[in-house]
Amino acid sequence: MARRIEDDLKCPACLEIFKDPVVLPCSHSFCRACVHQWWEQKEDRTCPVCRTECTLIDVPSNLVLRNVCETLSQASVELNHTCSLHKENLKLFCLDHQELVCLICRDSKLHAGHKFHPVDEVVKEKREKLREALLDAKQRLNDYNEIRDNCNEQAAYIKVQRKQVESKIQKDFKWLHRFLRAEKVGRLFAVMEDEQKKTRMMKKKIEALDREMAALSDVIAITEEQLMSDPNSFMMNFQTVLTRIQELPDKPERLKGALLDEAKHVGNLNISVCERMKQEFSYSPVILDPNLADPNLTLSEDLTSVSCQEGQERPKNPERLDCNVVLGSALAFGTHTWDVEVGDNSDWGVGLAWGDPCFPDAMLQWSIAFRDKKYRKFTDPLGLWNPPVKLQRIQIHVDCNERSVSFSESLTNTELCKMNSPAWPHLSGSMKLFPYFWTYDEIPLQIIPLARHVTTQNQ
Repeated sequence: MARRIEDDLKCPACLEIFKDPVVLPCSHSFCRACVHQWWEQKEDRTCPVCRTECTLIDVPSNLVLRNVCETLSQASVELNHTCSLHKENLKLFCLDHQELVCLICRDSKLHAGHKFHPVDEVVKEKREKLREALLDAKQRLNDYNEIRDNCNEQAAYIKVQRKQVESKIQKDFKWLHRFLRAEKVGRLFAVMEDEQKKTRMMKKKIEALDREMAALSDVIAITEEQLMSDPNSFMMNFQTVLTRIQELPDKPERLKGALLDEAKHVGNLNISVCERMKQEFSYSPVILDPNLADPNLTLSEDLTSVSCQEGQERPKNPERLDCNVVLGSALAFGTHTWDVEVGDNSDWGVGLAWGDPCFPDAMLQWSIAFRDKKYRKFTDPLGLWNPPVKLQRIQIHVDCNERSVSFSESLTNTELCKMNSPAWPHLSGSMKLFPYFWTYDEIPLQIIPLARHVTTQNQ
């Protein structure tokens, strides 16, 4: 009878298909468990077939043989549709043991009291279950693809952000360099003017001293000459010469304030330049966060105004908000005040929000709004509100110490409303306070800049 290929894939020790086969130095292969069992029984490390001694501490696996055996075992399982015990067709499925059985197995003691279903019914149910799992797997794959595409989108946008930020930094530092160059030229020119002024003053003083010294030298020379003259001439000119030499000019005084005022020009130079600079730039108490802005909104380059215009594509990062909302940078503990110019914008809301932008549905906000030509405020978001004045510039004041937020019309200095909430949020890593803005109008909401004060403190 021809030798079957399965016979060549059986371990000589256990006569079963190899399980984790290892190869000995003599080239014979065995199951790893079989050869170790043999060595324990014989108390030596020899080959069970040829008795060749094995000196290896760790016997290597026969990877090729293992792969062939695994392939054959899998194929045997796939092709074996008969019961291994009774050689009957497997027509039933045991629900208790979760395995295929034949009709004889059903009546055996091994399956006594078990429940069985026809294979066709079970296959239909299992196929449906597998289809559902497959659909879930495909949906999960789509989720992965979506997240991967979003990551690629964000990665590309990071480069766009870098260029935008670099451009703004270059522009701001170009202005700073231009300002500092002009300031340097102005201060050097002031030093030169001071030097020229003091030099002219010193020159005039020296010329005056030279004239007075020349006149005095003449008087001295005439007087000395008169002292050497004959008696008659001396007596005739005595009174005149005496009068001239007695009419001496006042003793010259040292010139005060003649030197350059170095303290004026270089004292606290950095601070004085900053004092000058603060007149040229402003400070925004609130900066809008473009990473939190709805894609329908457009922010100004300096991130201090927002309007509803197309043109700024942004990725769908987890923090991205919708409903035409944008938040300012998170507020630290303390007090904060900012003014918002609403002007002729006909569709806006401003105020305070808190929560985690990654979970926008859980965020809460206190705000006042204007929409459909009607005012609303947070105390009654569905009702109407009639403020005492037309709202043009709204001031929001947040006091974390008092746990309150208040609104006023800053142009008319009119108080609008204030809220002290017992449910004031507990600030944490994810729970933060944010300036809150939304608009559906092309007319921007503008955060009013403040003058930046530079002060010094005496030590």
